[in-house]
Amino acid sequence: MSSIPYKRVEQKLFELFVNQIDYEALANVDDNTSIIVSIPRSEIVKYVTIQQSLAVTKSMMEKSITFLDFNRPEIEYEHLSIFSRISYQDGVLEFETNHAIGKYLKDFQKQYARYNLEKIQSFKYVYSSTMYRILKMHMGQKRFTFSYTVNELKKLLQVDENKYVNFYDFNVNVLVKAHREITQMSVDNIQFEYNTGVRQRGIETIYFKIDTPFANSEADKSDFLEAITMNPDLVLDNVRAVMDMKYNFRSNHQALILENKSLLDKFVTLHIEFEHGLHPKVKNRTAYILTSLGLVYKSK
Repeated sequence: MSSIPYKRVEQKLFELFVNQIDYEALANVDDNTSIIVSIPRSEIVKYVTIQQSLAVTKSMMEKSITFLDFNRPEIEYEHLSIFSRISYQDGVLEFETNHAIGKYLKDFQKQYARYNLEKIQSFKYVYSSTMYRILKMHMGQKRFTFSYTVNELKKLLQVDENKYVNFYDFNVNVLVKAHREITQMSVDNIQFEYNTGVRQRGIETIYFKIDTPFANSEADKSDFLEAITMNPDLVLDNVRAVMDMKYNFRSNHQALILENKSLLDKFVTLHIEFEHGLHPKVKNRTAYILTSLGLVYKSK
Protein backbone atom coordinates (compact mmCIF):
# COMPACT_ATOMS: atom_id res chain seq x y z
CA MET A 1 0.00 0.00 0.00
CA SER A 2 1.32 3.46 -0.80
CA SER A 3 0.57 6.81 0.74
CA ILE A 4 1.23 10.37 -0.45
CA PRO A 5 0.64 13.49 1.68
CA TYR A 6 -1.06 15.36 -1.16
CA LYS A 7 -3.47 18.20 -0.71
CA ARG A 8 -6.81 17.92 -2.47
CA VAL A 9 -5.90 19.68 -5.73
CA GLU A 10 -2.51 17.92 -5.87
CA GLN A 11 -4.26 14.60 -5.53
CA LYS A 12 -6.51 15.42 -8.47
CA LEU A 13 -3.50 16.07 -10.71
CA PHE A 14 -1.79 12.92 -9.46
CA GLU A 15 -4.87 10.84 -10.23
CA LEU A 16 -4.97 12.39 -13.69
CA PHE A 17 -1.30 11.44 -14.17
CA VAL A 18 -1.93 7.84 -13.08
CA ASN A 19 -4.88 7.42 -15.40
CA GLN A 20 -2.78 8.55 -18.39
CA ILE A 21 -0.12 5.83 -17.92
CA ASP A 22 0.06 3.24 -20.68
CA TYR A 23 0.05 0.12 -18.49
CA GLU A 24 0.27 -2.31 -21.42
CA ALA A 25 3.52 -0.70 -22.60
CA LEU A 26 4.73 -0.43 -19.01
CA ALA A 27 4.46 -4.20 -18.55
CA ASN A 28 7.29 -4.70 -21.06
CA VAL A 29 9.85 -2.25 -19.68
CA ASP A 30 12.57 -2.65 -17.08
CA ASP A 31 11.63 -1.99 -13.45
CA ASN A 32 14.16 0.85 -13.19
CA THR A 33 12.84 2.73 -16.20
CA SER A 34 11.44 6.22 -15.77
CA ILE A 35 8.41 7.19 -17.85
CA ILE A 36 7.06 10.44 -19.25
CA VAL A 37 3.34 11.17 -19.18
CA SER A 38 1.96 14.12 -21.16
CA ILE A 39 -1.36 15.74 -20.29
CA PRO A 40 -2.95 18.37 -22.56
CA ARG A 41 -4.14 21.71 -21.27
CA SER A 42 -7.78 20.77 -21.94
CA GLU A 43 -7.57 18.06 -19.27
CA ILE A 44 -5.63 20.12 -16.74
CA VAL A 45 -8.08 23.03 -16.64
CA LYS A 46 -10.89 20.68 -15.61
CA TYR A 47 -9.31 20.57 -12.16
CA VAL A 48 -6.99 23.57 -11.83
CA THR A 49 -6.11 26.74 -13.75
CA ILE A 50 -2.74 26.88 -15.51
CA GLN A 51 -1.66 29.68 -13.19
CA GLN A 52 -2.58 27.58 -10.15
CA SER A 53 -0.78 24.56 -11.60
CA LEU A 54 2.57 26.33 -11.18
CA ALA A 55 2.36 26.27 -7.37
CA VAL A 56 0.57 22.92 -7.26
CA THR A 57 3.16 21.05 -9.34
CA LYS A 58 6.03 22.72 -7.44
CA SER A 59 4.57 21.33 -4.23
CA MET A 60 4.14 17.91 -5.85
CA MET A 61 7.83 17.87 -6.82
CA GLU A 62 8.81 18.38 -3.19
CA LYS A 63 6.79 15.47 -1.83
CA SER A 64 7.60 11.79 -1.61
CA ILE A 65 5.55 8.62 -1.79
CA THR A 66 5.68 6.13 1.08
CA PHE A 67 5.32 2.43 0.32
CA LEU A 68 4.07 0.54 3.35
CA ASP A 69 3.99 -3.20 3.98
CA PHE A 70 1.78 -4.25 6.88
CA ASN A 71 2.13 -7.96 6.08
CA ARG A 72 5.36 -8.29 8.04
CA PRO A 73 6.01 -8.97 11.74
CA GLU A 74 7.24 -5.38 11.88
CA ILE A 75 6.00 -2.67 9.52
CA GLU A 76 8.33 -2.02 6.57
CA TYR A 77 8.37 1.14 4.48
CA GLU A 78 10.25 3.02 1.78
CA HIS A 79 10.14 6.78 1.02
CA LEU A 80 10.82 7.74 -2.60
CA SER A 81 10.57 10.88 -4.72
CA ILE A 82 7.91 10.39 -7.37
CA PHE A 83 8.97 12.81 -10.09
CA SER A 84 12.34 13.89 -11.43
CA ARG A 85 10.74 16.61 -13.55
CA ILE A 86 7.40 18.34 -14.05
CA SER A 87 7.14 20.92 -16.82
CA TYR A 88 4.52 22.86 -18.75
CA GLN A 89 5.28 23.98 -22.31
CA ASP A 90 3.22 24.58 -25.44
CA GLY A 91 -0.04 23.65 -23.71
CA VAL A 92 1.20 20.30 -22.37
CA LEU A 93 1.94 19.33 -18.77
CA GLU A 94 4.68 16.69 -18.62
CA PHE A 95 5.46 14.38 -15.69
CA GLU A 96 8.74 12.44 -15.73
CA THR A 97 9.02 9.82 -13.00
CA ASN A 98 11.98 9.01 -10.82
CA HIS A 99 13.48 5.73 -12.10
CA ALA A 100 13.54 4.39 -8.51
CA ILE A 101 9.74 4.05 -8.43
CA GLY A 102 9.68 2.12 -11.70
CA LYS A 103 9.17 -1.18 -9.90
CA TYR A 104 6.05 0.20 -8.23
CA LEU A 105 4.42 1.89 -11.23
CA LYS A 106 2.84 -1.32 -12.51
CA ASP A 107 0.90 -1.62 -9.26
CA PHE A 108 -0.52 1.89 -9.63
CA GLN A 109 -3.12 0.52 -12.05
CA LYS A 110 -4.61 -1.60 -9.27
CA GLN A 111 -4.29 0.99 -6.54
CA TYR A 112 -5.05 4.28 -8.30
CA ALA A 113 -6.16 3.90 -11.91
CA ARG A 114 -9.66 3.90 -13.32
CA TYR A 115 -10.96 6.47 -10.90
CA ASN A 116 -14.21 8.20 -11.72
CA LEU A 117 -12.55 11.62 -11.58
CA GLU A 118 -15.63 13.53 -12.69
CA LYS A 119 -17.50 12.39 -9.59
CA ILE A 120 -14.87 12.26 -6.88
CA GLN A 121 -13.66 15.78 -7.55
CA SER A 122 -16.92 16.92 -5.95
CA PHE A 123 -16.23 15.11 -2.66
CA LYS A 124 -16.77 17.59 0.14
CA TYR A 125 -14.58 15.84 2.72
CA VAL A 126 -10.86 15.38 2.13
CA TYR A 127 -10.83 11.82 3.52
CA SER A 128 -13.51 10.59 1.11
CA SER A 129 -11.23 10.48 -1.92
CA THR A 130 -8.49 8.73 0.07
CA MET A 131 -10.98 6.15 1.35
CA TYR A 132 -12.18 5.72 -2.22
CA ARG A 133 -8.61 4.96 -3.33
CA ILE A 134 -8.25 2.32 -0.62
CA LEU A 135 -11.50 0.65 -1.69
CA LYS A 136 -10.48 0.70 -5.37
CA MET A 137 -7.13 -0.84 -4.52
CA HIS A 138 -8.77 -3.80 -2.79
CA MET A 139 -11.34 -4.16 -5.57
CA GLY A 140 -8.53 -4.22 -8.14
CA GLN A 141 -7.01 -7.13 -6.25
CA LYS A 142 -10.42 -8.86 -5.95
CA ARG A 143 -10.30 -8.52 -2.18
CA PHE A 144 -13.75 -7.57 -0.90
CA THR A 145 -13.24 -8.08 2.83
CA PHE A 146 -10.24 -6.64 4.63
CA SER A 147 -9.24 -5.02 7.89
CA TYR A 148 -6.87 -2.40 9.29
CA THR A 149 -5.87 -1.44 12.77
CA VAL A 150 -7.03 2.05 13.70
CA ASN A 151 -3.45 3.33 13.55
CA GLU A 152 -2.84 1.76 10.14
CA LEU A 153 -6.01 3.29 8.72
CA LYS A 154 -5.21 6.72 10.14
CA LYS A 155 -1.82 6.60 8.42
CA LEU A 156 -3.33 5.55 5.11
CA LEU A 157 -5.97 8.28 5.31
CA GLN A 158 -3.23 10.75 6.26
CA VAL A 159 -4.93 11.75 9.49
CA ASP A 160 -2.55 13.61 11.79
CA GLU A 161 -1.57 11.35 14.68
CA ASN A 162 -2.60 14.04 17.19
CA LYS A 163 -6.04 14.47 15.62
CA TYR A 164 -9.11 12.42 16.55
CA VAL A 165 -7.24 10.52 19.24
CA ASN A 166 -10.23 8.50 20.45
CA PHE A 167 -12.11 6.20 18.10
CA TYR A 168 -15.46 7.96 18.52
CA ASP A 169 -14.07 11.22 17.10
CA PHE A 170 -12.20 9.38 14.33
CA ASN A 171 -15.34 7.48 13.38
CA VAL A 172 -17.69 10.47 13.40
CA ASN A 173 -15.36 12.94 11.67
CA VAL A 174 -13.64 10.63 9.18
CA LEU A 175 -15.23 7.22 8.59
CA VAL A 176 -18.91 8.15 8.82
CA LYS A 177 -18.51 11.15 6.51
CA ALA A 178 -16.40 9.24 3.96
CA HIS A 179 -18.84 6.32 4.00
CA ARG A 180 -21.82 8.61 3.48
CA GLU A 181 -20.26 10.50 0.58
CA ILE A 182 -19.00 7.45 -1.29
CA THR A 183 -22.16 5.38 -0.92
CA GLN A 184 -24.69 8.17 -1.45
CA MET A 185 -22.97 9.37 -4.62
CA SER A 186 -22.87 5.77 -5.92
CA VAL A 187 -19.34 6.34 -7.22
CA ASP A 188 -18.64 3.30 -9.43
CA ASN A 189 -21.62 1.67 -7.67
CA ILE A 190 -19.47 1.10 -4.58
CA GLN A 191 -21.35 0.18 -1.46
CA PHE A 192 -19.37 -0.79 1.60
CA GLU A 193 -19.82 -1.31 5.30
CA TYR A 194 -17.46 -1.45 8.23
CA ASN A 195 -17.57 -2.57 11.84
CA THR A 196 -15.32 -3.05 14.84
CA GLY A 197 -16.19 -6.68 15.49
CA VAL A 198 -17.59 -7.53 18.90
CA ARG A 199 -15.54 -4.96 20.77
CA GLN A 200 -17.27 -1.80 21.94
CA ARG A 201 -14.35 -0.39 23.91
CA GLY A 202 -10.62 -0.31 23.34
CA ILE A 203 -11.23 -0.69 19.60
CA GLU A 204 -8.09 -1.68 17.72
CA THR A 205 -9.27 -3.14 14.39
CA ILE A 206 -11.79 -2.02 11.77
CA TYR A 207 -13.30 -4.60 9.39
CA PHE A 208 -14.51 -3.65 5.91
CA LYS A 209 -16.77 -5.38 3.41
CA ILE A 210 -17.26 -4.08 -0.14
CA ASP A 211 -20.61 -4.79 -1.77
CA THR A 212 -20.66 -4.28 -5.57
CA PRO A 213 -22.20 -6.21 -8.46
CA PHE A 214 -18.71 -7.48 -9.25
CA ALA A 215 -18.04 -8.48 -5.66
CA ASN A 216 -21.34 -10.35 -5.49
CA SER A 217 -20.61 -12.12 -8.75
CA GLU A 218 -17.18 -13.18 -7.44
CA ALA A 219 -18.84 -14.63 -4.33
CA ASP A 220 -21.35 -16.56 -6.44
CA LYS A 221 -18.56 -17.91 -8.64
CA SER A 222 -16.75 -19.11 -5.55
CA ASP A 223 -19.93 -20.86 -4.37
CA PHE A 224 -20.29 -22.54 -7.77
CA LEU A 225 -16.74 -23.91 -7.70
CA GLU A 226 -17.34 -25.31 -4.24
CA ALA A 227 -20.71 -26.81 -5.20
CA ILE A 228 -19.47 -28.52 -8.36
CA THR A 229 -16.73 -30.19 -6.33
CA MET A 230 -19.19 -31.50 -3.76
CA ASN A 231 -22.07 -32.54 -6.05
CA PRO A 232 -21.20 -32.22 -9.77
CA ASP A 233 -24.26 -34.06 -11.11
CA LEU A 234 -26.73 -31.81 -9.29
CA VAL A 235 -24.87 -28.68 -10.37
CA LEU A 236 -24.82 -29.79 -14.02
CA ASP A 237 -28.58 -30.40 -13.89
CA ASN A 238 -29.07 -26.86 -12.55
CA VAL A 239 -26.78 -25.36 -15.20
CA ARG A 240 -28.65 -27.27 -17.93
CA ALA A 241 -31.95 -25.86 -16.60
CA VAL A 242 -30.50 -22.32 -16.68
CA MET A 243 -29.37 -22.80 -20.27
CA ASP A 244 -32.82 -24.00 -21.32
CA MET A 245 -34.61 -21.18 -19.54
CA LYS A 246 -32.38 -18.15 -20.24
CA TYR A 247 -30.39 -18.92 -23.38
CA ASN A 248 -30.99 -20.15 -26.90
CA PHE A 249 -28.11 -22.57 -27.39
CA ARG A 250 -28.12 -25.27 -30.05
CA SER A 251 -27.93 -28.78 -28.63
CA ASN A 252 -24.36 -29.28 -29.86
CA HIS A 253 -23.18 -26.05 -28.23
CA GLN A 254 -24.91 -26.92 -24.97
CA ALA A 255 -23.30 -30.35 -24.95
CA LEU A 256 -19.84 -28.91 -25.62
CA ILE A 257 -20.17 -26.49 -22.70
CA LEU A 258 -21.44 -29.09 -20.24
CA GLU A 259 -18.78 -31.63 -21.17
CA ASN A 260 -15.79 -29.26 -21.06
CA LYS A 261 -14.76 -27.94 -17.63
CA SER A 262 -13.05 -24.83 -19.02
CA LEU A 263 -16.07 -23.89 -21.15
CA LEU A 264 -18.43 -24.65 -18.27
CA ASP A 265 -16.50 -22.41 -15.88
CA LYS A 266 -16.49 -19.57 -18.43
CA PHE A 267 -20.21 -19.97 -19.10
CA VAL A 268 -21.07 -19.87 -15.40
CA THR A 269 -18.82 -16.84 -14.90
CA LEU A 270 -20.56 -14.91 -17.67
CA HIS A 271 -24.03 -15.99 -16.58
CA ILE A 272 -23.40 -14.85 -13.00
CA GLU A 273 -22.03 -11.53 -14.24
CA PHE A 274 -25.17 -11.04 -16.36
CA GLU A 275 -27.35 -11.81 -13.35
CA HIS A 276 -25.55 -9.16 -11.30
CA GLY A 277 -25.99 -6.45 -13.91
CA LEU A 278 -22.54 -6.55 -15.46
CA HIS A 279 -22.17 -6.20 -19.25
CA PRO A 280 -25.31 -4.01 -19.48
CA LYS A 281 -24.72 -3.13 -23.15
CA VAL A 282 -24.91 -6.73 -24.35
CA LYS A 283 -28.18 -7.27 -26.23
CA ASN A 284 -27.82 -10.90 -27.31
CA ARG A 285 -26.44 -12.82 -24.35
CA THR A 286 -26.44 -16.17 -26.15
CA ALA A 287 -24.32 -14.85 -29.02
CA TYR A 288 -22.03 -13.00 -26.61
CA ILE A 289 -21.34 -16.16 -24.60
CA LEU A 290 -20.79 -18.35 -27.66
CA THR A 291 -18.33 -15.80 -29.05
CA SER A 292 -16.53 -15.46 -25.71
CA LEU A 293 -16.20 -19.25 -25.49
CA GLY A 294 -14.84 -19.47 -29.03
CA LEU A 295 -17.73 -21.60 -30.24
CA VAL A 296 -18.79 -19.12 -32.93
CA TYR A 297 -16.95 -16.24 -34.54
CA LYS A 298 -18.02 -12.74 -35.45
CA SER A 299 -18.44 -12.20 -39.16
CA LYS A 300 -15.95 -9.70 -40.57
